[in-house]
Amino acid sequence: MLDPAVLVVGAGPAGLAAAAEMVRRGVRDVLVIDRDDAPGGLPRFCSHPGFGLGYLAVPRSGPGFVKSLLRPLESSQVRILCGTSLISLDEGPVATVTGPELGYRTLRPRAIILATGIREASRGNRLVPGDRPAVGVLTTGLLQQMVARQVPFPAEMKSLVVVGTEHVSFSTVLTARHAGLKVRMMVEEKPRISSYRPMTWLARLSAIDIRLKSRIAAIKGTDNRVSGVEVECNGAIEIIPCDGVVFTAGWIPEVSALLTGPTDIDAATGGLAVNEQNGTGLPGVYSAGNVLHPLKASGSCARQGRRVGRVVAGFLSTVGM
Repeated sequence: MLDPAVLVVGAGPAGLAAAAEMVRRGVRDVLVIDRDDAPGGLPRFCSHPGFGLGYLAVPRSGPGFVKSLLRPLESSQVRILCGTSLISLDEGPVATVTGPELGYRTLRPRAIILATGIREASRGNRLVPGDRPAVGVLTTGLLQQMVARQVPFPAEMKSLVVVGTEHVSFSTVLTARHAGLKVRMMVEEKPRISSYRPMTWLARLSAIDIRLKSRIAAIKGTDNRVSGVEVECNGAIEIIPCDGVVFTAGWIPEVSALLTGPTDIDAATGGLAVNEQNGTGLPGVYSAGNVLHPLKASGSCARQGRRVGRVVAGFLSTVGM
């Protein structure tokens, strides 16, 4: 395989939209890599509607949105390699990647678009103390993947406490309902929910208690299962019985492969620092999507990816591609 004209790292909404825009503008040789086993990013695990708002004329379900992003690439020469990770990035630009089709390889494209997205803050990232059961402590992403891939939940896991009230937290409620799980409570440290206020009606209709100005002080349980959580509010502790805890949001830009490279990290967001053209400090390297500033909705990420695809196509025209 020859070096591509453009390497796109990340096959989520931003990366796929960038690739599609470059194809529309005549860029033929584009390689998209993603460490997951299929393209689409987080939306492919979310069956509820609302994805692609502002990018599509009509928002769709997560998998439907992914199909719309992939459709313009089907008849193109864009290659998508999954199970493939970026190891390092250097001036040139030079990217070292590894995957089943490429092996361990150094690529020298004319331009690179970094669209590596975000990951959720886990219990460990949040430093939540308490017991450490082997099962029952999840993130939204893990819950959604288990449901989408029809991985069975433990028989004793029937009621959940959801940590957070962002958009994705209510997505968790819908996913749990689809899986036959009951969300008993949502816990939010702020004085109001982080999602749209009408989402409180979803909680009420689902008989979910929303605890504001509260936090998870500890997780209770045995080696094999969760038995409850300690919820702290104004110094008072209440033990809430449950069979599982789902940590939502608390998004962290996925920059682990870039921390030792020449790209700059924005101290305010934890994401990549870019200029007004979404260029990093490394010539020929651009970025788009949630790796810059979490959390943007999927449609916003796709719009930004489309814009960066347009910028990179213009850049290639100036260097004779």
